[in-house]
Amino acid sequence: MNKQILKSTSATVAIAIIASAGMAFSVSAATDSPQALSASTAVPKESLAAKRQLLAERQQKIAQEALEAVTGTQHALMALQTNDTKKAAALLQDVSGKLDMLLAKYPKIDLISANVEAEVDDFDSDSAQVQKRVDQADTLLREHKVQDARYLLDELVSEARITTTSIPLGTYPAAVKEAAKLIDQGKTEEAKEALYAVLSLLDKTTEIIPLPVLKAEALLTAASELEHKSDLKKETSRDQILKLTDAAKDKLKLAEILGYGAKEDYKQLYDAIDEIKDVIHTQKAAATWDKLKSTLLAFKNKIIHTGK
Repeated sequence: MNKQILKSTSATVAIAIIASAGMAFSVSAATDSPQALSASTAVPKESLAAKRQLLAERQQKIAQEALEAVTGTQHALMALQTNDTKKAAALLQDVSGKLDMLLAKYPKIDLISANVEAEVDDFDSDSAQVQKRVDQADTLLREHKVQDARYLLDELVSEARITTTSIPLGTYPAAVKEAAKLIDQGKTEEAKEALYAVLSLLDKTTEIIPLPVLKAEALLTAASELEHKSDLKKETSRDQILKLTDAAKDKLKLAEILGYGAKEDYKQLYDAIDEIKDVIHTQKAAATWDKLKSTLLAFKNKIIHTGK
């Protein structure tokens, strides 16, 4: 499994997540070996644009002043820990200025994004082989061999977890000013505790995004674009579209086996993909692709969820 933890504090966030997964698409060989199952961590090239878009959309919501306010608070606490009260006071004064700017810019917003982190677990294998591993784990569990089953299932995760840290504008600015007041009063220890409390006010939410679904979406997008390729013969285009849609179904099957969503939701997607095969390069193609896209969008909205 390819696991990366990526922190975004600048415009390089999208580049970072792409670099972490920038490997060419490969098809796993059939094997029962757990080592072989976990060895295929390649990411389809088609999914990179989707990943870039995911991170870029979230980063656009980050206010530079919010980022600087959080890092400034952290640095002020570090200064207090070394008894540098003068530096801590100056830092908190700057933080208060940044927060006043945010309050003026966004008077009706309760939470303002300050940072994005992405943790990626990319397990990519043939869906049939993964199902075989799940079945083996089921057998082990029935035999009460829980730890053996855990070993088999431990790597069966393929998702991006995007965590956004936000400043609560209703409480954070006042708490920072209170900590600064304690420093002015020479109450260093109380100021430290106050800054710990300030940082605990930060709101963190994590969005869980199944990678196989993103990869399936990218493959289907590529297939859809082939409908409009004027430099390809229709038969050649049809063959390529069928290969891409079949690959997309396998990615969705992998997501289903890994437990991302309910079986009935996947059935609607499989049916929508199968409809494409009957209308390639016909007048019904555009409407059928639109139906598939809307079905996939509804599915994504249902399974991609946010939690604390």
